[in-house]
Amino acid sequence: MKRLKGISFIYLSLIAVLISVGCDKDNDSTDSLPTEYKIEISPEEILLDDDETGLLYLSIQPQAEFQWNVSSKPDWLEVKPSSGTGNDQAIEIELIPDHTGLNAGGHSGVIEIITSIAGKKKITVELSVDARPIAEVNPEEIIFSEGNLQKVMTVSNIGTGFLNWEFQSLPDWLQLHPQSGRTNDGNKAQILATAQISGLEAGSWEDQFVLQSNSEGGDININVSLEVPEVVIMTITEPMIRFGYFEGEKSFFIKNEGNVEFNWDWDDNSNSFVSIDPASGSLVKGDSIEITMTIDRTELTTDTYDLEVFINNDKDKTIGMNIQINHFDEEKWLIHGRIIDAEYNRNNDVLVVVSESPYELRVFDISNNSVESVALNKLPTSLSVGLNGNHAVVGHDGSFSYINLSTMEVENNYEVSTNVFDIILAPNNWVYVFPTGGVLDRIRCFNLSTGEKTLHTGSSIGLRRVRLHRSGRYIYGATRGSSPGNFEKYDISNGTAEYLYRSPYHGTYSFGGDIWISDNGSRLFAKSRNIFNASTLQNNDMTYNGELVGVSNVKTLDHSSAAQSVYAIFYSDNSWNAPPGDEIRKYSNHSWVFQGTIELPGFLIPDGTGDGNIFKSQGHFGFFNSNGTKFHVIVKVQEGSGALNEWAIVSVDVE
Repeated sequence: MKRLKGISFIYLSLIAVLISVGCDKDNDSTDSLPTEYKIEISPEEILLDDDETGLLYLSIQPQAEFQWNVSSKPDWLEVKPSSGTGNDQAIEIELIPDHTGLNAGGHSGVIEIITSIAGKKKITVELSVDARPIAEVNPEEIIFSEGNLQKVMTVSNIGTGFLNWEFQSLPDWLQLHPQSGRTNDGNKAQILATAQISGLEAGSWEDQFVLQSNSEGGDININVSLEVPEVVIMTITEPMIRFGYFEGEKSFFIKNEGNVEFNWDWDDNSNSFVSIDPASGSLVKGDSIEITMTIDRTELTTDTYDLEVFINNDKDKTIGMNIQINHFDEEKWLIHGRIIDAEYNRNNDVLVVVSESPYELRVFDISNNSVESVALNKLPTSLSVGLNGNHAVVGHDGSFSYINLSTMEVENNYEVSTNVFDIILAPNNWVYVFPTGGVLDRIRCFNLSTGEKTLHTGSSIGLRRVRLHRSGRYIYGATRGSSPGNFEKYDISNGTAEYLYRSPYHGTYSFGGDIWISDNGSRLFAKSRNIFNASTLQNNDMTYNGELVGVSNVKTLDHSSAAQSVYAIFYSDNSWNAPPGDEIRKYSNHSWVFQGTIELPGFLIPDGTGDGNIFKSQGHFGFFNSNGTKFHVIVKVQEGSGALNEWAIVSVDVE
């Protein structure tokens, strides 16, 4: 308690006065009684700390009996007693400060005391309050329940000054936001408490954390409890798995992110070509397992497969997985080099081609996937296989080669006074070379038996694409480089070719510059899709017979009496540089009715990522086999593919 200045002197003076009055009592008369009283309060000003009690002394001069009471005081001060009766003794009054709610610093107030005979008097009281923060937490216990995993609590400063606070010793599963702060007196902070149940086992969880602060009350412990239900969370890392054309194996993980153990298994929905390893197992809380998925492509055909499979567990949880498989079944026989020309030998059921890079003649036996080849000394320009299938001739610039197909040997090379555009090996053992020269040129005729060389008789010719008639006596040709185009016929029955005549049309029907002959020799097919008769009678020969339905020109065509069909491949459009199309068009040889299409299989080109792109095939040469059950096509991949082998042989079943 602070020293009360002057209190001893006043107290002693009051006592001395009382004694003096007592000694003179017998000498006073009733006429000398005082009529004016004065209040004496000591001290008249008091200084208090917030943790001490002060004293006041009240008396009346001259002494007399009186009543008194405290009429006003500061709210933060308690006065004891606050009223009473006095006489010749000084009255002791106790002053008790209450700093609750007061800011730190100085506070000033006035006490007013009223007496019954001496009036009233005021005394100043000064209170010095130190900073005393006091923390209060509400609630002091947090209870989480299922479905209610967030609670709001408050930290209040019910004292004075600044309360610096921080929560410590939090359970791993509890998050508080904010976790620390500073709160002024009279204010409070809101804290969001969140329970994190992921990874916790099911059951009751109880713990305690603490609020540490500069509060006068010290640290506060807060109890927290949590009821964790059974949570089954099964996840997979790859809900969508895509297999590229060149991929057969993929991996993913099954995870247990719940709080209970489960058993899992694989439901493949009877897709026998998809399997996983392992196909079942158990996972405890927080565990995972790597799964390897494998594709068996043995029974797959070219297609994109979209599947849905399922992972199940014994806690009634199911996860669906989408699987996409790109599969390409290579149906083609990939061959190297650039194919220049091709013919089919139905006597031996083999395909004969000539190529660049390398310069070769090759014989493909498609029935057993075997091939034989013979090297050529020059770039081939054209090919003709004899009707008996024993020999072939290959045209070059300025020469042609005569090749034995039984021994696969070049028997002879013949010089020719022209570059060879097309060539015919006839059954009369003559070779007919059609030049690349101008419109006034001649067919070079070679007698292989005698070495005789002649030029054809009759009208001169220009550039011609030619075919040997099945009879072996005639050659039919399609004019090129002249307008309008036409068909022509040459007689070779006497050795040297003789120009006979052209079709009876001159611009009435389009021919297009190429020609094919039916296997029975009765029909001529033009590049323009028009069909004409072939006859030994001139008035019926090369006369119009019909048309193959379509919108562009023919690239390649063949007829089979056994199949009773014409199969053709058209150009992709009518532009002058259009590539061949990617489908076979089917026609009946009865009235040439269109019967549908067969798409040629494309080329799968890897893209370096395990996947690839399919590029279209372009059909260049097409032939029926001898019994009409197969149609063989030499195809080339479309430009820009980057394929190592751009050419291939495709065989399709004849329907």
